[in-house]
Amino acid sequence: MTLIQAILLGLVQGLTEFFPISSSAHLRLAKWFLGMPDGEHLLFFDLVCHSGTLLALLFTLRREIWGVLTSVRQMAFFSLALIPLVPAYFLLKPVRLAASDPSYLGYCLMATAGILFIASWQKRGTEVAPKWKHVLCIGLMQTMALIPGISRSGSTIAAGRLCGWEWLQAARFSFLLAVPTIVGGQVLETARLIRGHSEAIGSVAASCYGAGFACAFGLGLVAVRFVFWVYEKGSVRPFAWYCLGLGLFSWAVFHG
Repeated sequence: MTLIQAILLGLVQGLTEFFPISSSAHLRLAKWFLGMPDGEHLLFFDLVCHSGTLLALLFTLRREIWGVLTSVRQMAFFSLALIPLVPAYFLLKPVRLAASDPSYLGYCLMATAGILFIASWQKRGTEVAPKWKHVLCIGLMQTMALIPGISRSGSTIAAGRLCGWEWLQAARFSFLLAVPTIVGGQVLETARLIRGHSEAIGSVAASCYGAGFACAFGLGLVAVRFVFWVYEKGSVRPFAWYCLGLGLFSWAVFHG
């Protein structure tokens, strides 16, 4: 990996992580455009880039996160939303591995487009008090994002909309839920790499790790603020069309 490639991939991660368009799909396509073979040797670099956007999210939502940590009721809701993710991560591992094949990427992006279209057709919601069944529904939808190409934010925000929430409330809950989700995933995947693929960590130069992290963090700070403005306006349908087009493109690329 060259320094330029690391910078470009970090920028892709920072730009796409918070929009409902699947950052994992964009990283995979970016590597294809750059002529980089995707595989275990780049997984740790991907995790470092994700850490950059995670830090951007923590910084942006620091007050909201503190509010959750000091409220027993909110802690209970977020804990409930995380429950479906734990068994799904371990029990559905064969499905996750099979669906990670690049040939499925186009289908998954088109599925994300379908989810966004359905959510955009819902009548405008209102700021409502969360109910346990709503929170559980959002948690169940989050398990879909274990498959590359399915947007985590897109699926969870769509679930909130289907429960009658307005866009901004669903987005705020989704991004707060992303914090423990991403942290848990980072820990599990890093431990797995260290345990079975430690040589992959040293296959990329330290300067590339630093550049990827810095670019993902810097652009992520801008993107996360902009995406809240998008959800405040409820202008999500363009992202659905984008995912549909990118899904068709990905299908052509990996089936050609």
